[in-house]
Amino acid sequence: MDNQAIINDALCSENCLARWTWKSGQLKNGYAIPWEIQTVNTAPDNFIWEKEKTSISVVAAGLYQVTMGIYADKKPTVQIMVNGEPIISAVNSSGYLMHHNGNKMKSMPKHSNGNITGKNIYNYLILFLGLTLTDFICLPERGRISVSYSGDEGGEGFISLRKI
Repeated sequence: MDNQAIINDALCSENCLARWTWKSGQLKNGYAIPWEIQTVNTAPDNFIWEKEKTSISVVAAGLYQVTMGIYADKKPTVQIMVNGEPIISAVNSSGYLMHHNGNKMKSMPKHSNGNITGKNIYNYLILFLGLTLTDFICLPERGRISVSYSGDEGGEGFISLRKI
């Protein structure tokens, strides 16, 4: 029983994740994606979501993996924001991704909570009909994640967070 408890704790700590989808293509305030459906949440005490709200709160500070896919008829422009400040921008031109932490890609002011995105730790792909990315971010306690969207009406997508 003790060994099984150790295994369960290890597996649970590796699977602290949540995912939400945006299907309607509608935006709030003309730019903010409302996360309409929660598809999985293994830690509802950490990942706080309300239907059709534009932000998701993360209670525990720490390192998180963020994975996102946004799909539309034409390549969109999106920004991932923490507490209303941009941390990652993906612009609708081939191969352009900007981290807002003052790294070598382009000098930008640091986020008020310090270094949020990993320096040169990214993997993204701009597809014919959208954009996907995976990155690692260091979130503050009670951080609010939101995504702004600029592109064709009728887009859809998902965002997933996993505590590292």
